[in-house]
Amino acid sequence: MAILQMNHESYKKYIAESDKPVLVEFWAPWCTYCRRLAPALEQVAKEYEDTLLIGQVNIDDEPELEEEEQIEVVPTLLLYQNGQLLDSIVAPESKPQLEDFIRGSLSKRETRQEESGHIYDMIVVGGGPGGYTAALYAARAGLDTIVLEKLSVGGQMALTEQIDNYPGFEDGVDGFTLGEKMRRGAERFGVESRTTEVLSFDFSNQVKAVETSEGTLRGKTVVLATGASPRELGLAGERELVRKGVNYCAACDGMFYKGKTVVVVGGGNTAAADALILSRICEKVVLVHRRDTLRATKIYHAPLMEAKNVEFRWDSAVTELLSDEKVNGVRLRNLKTGEESVLACDGVFVSVGRKPATELVKGKIELDPSGYVVADESTRTSVLGVFAVGDVRTKALRQVVTAVSDGAVAVHFAEEYLAGGM
Repeated sequence: MAILQMNHESYKKYIAESDKPVLVEFWAPWCTYCRRLAPALEQVAKEYEDTLLIGQVNIDDEPELEEEEQIEVVPTLLLYQNGQLLDSIVAPESKPQLEDFIRGSLSKRETRQEESGHIYDMIVVGGGPGGYTAALYAARAGLDTIVLEKLSVGGQMALTEQIDNYPGFEDGVDGFTLGEKMRRGAERFGVESRTTEVLSFDFSNQVKAVETSEGTLRGKTVVLATGASPRELGLAGERELVRKGVNYCAACDGMFYKGKTVVVVGGGNTAAADALILSRICEKVVLVHRRDTLRATKIYHAPLMEAKNVEFRWDSAVTELLSDEKVNGVRLRNLKTGEESVLACDGVFVSVGRKPATELVKGKIELDPSGYVVADESTRTSVLGVFAVGDVRTKALRQVVTAVSDGAVAVHFAEEYLAGGM
């Protein structure tokens, strides 16, 4: 059977009425990963035609459905059975990986209930570089380990188009590929990976409890690797204009603005990297920064200054998002003179830092004033047996390589804790 091209109406109909499981790929014509996946998806559709219904949704044609299903990265594949979402995967790298996802998700439907007496040695919450490094080291140390991730491996790293500062990849590597390699490396030693959403934690007992959308898991230790997400500007209408001109990831959404004018807000490494990505896509990029020079590391300065289509607005802040259903400009204020001006644009990329994913542990563990988990280089937190790794903890530098380091360190001290050395 050919792959079905679905719109909003047929998507809902097939999910609700199909007597077979339904696999739906959310894709876009400009998406490189989608093109790479296409041959494998066609083969799977042919081989599984008697047992599986496969469809595609073009997010360019169905933006409302994309927003409704909270699709943040393409290609994202959702697997349904009897009208219920079983599992999801982002950008599978190969046909075997796609088939493993389908078989594993369908079989997990029958075996999701945990045995009441089962206790993991380590529960890792978050499938980014810190989480999977912790899982790898734990499994190699003989610890019964599970990684919980709500969408796909890699965390924020998976949204990075090119990583050039992680050792061992002389030509660089994209974040999703690196995340997948980390997952497979950990699973080779017996790590269990599960796509599920964590709902709450209970650290009050020696055996910790993690409530998920598929039941409660218990573990002797917990590693928090939940990362951090982009910080908002806090302007009126900002959230309502997300996907309507307000963006937080140039690598993810830059192609929507091909040949157009965009504003990048910020002056750190993220803003500089986003501006460079967009300079290769957009007709014009305007970088707005509160200071009179970039805070980004020096490696970004020369390429940005040399880019003919990059303009700088120093000592300035965005005070208002202008829109007519979609963003069509911003209001700027010069912080030294107080002068205001209006800048026409087609989109805004907010690159002003990140906020830690610590909502679920507020009041259960010590956080710093910015909301990060208080944990030193030992990764130990204020609760015995709970460790924090990667971007979610207090630290001077948040990079893939420091998250990986945290993961290894956390297992060292977790082993000490499990041995009774606290």
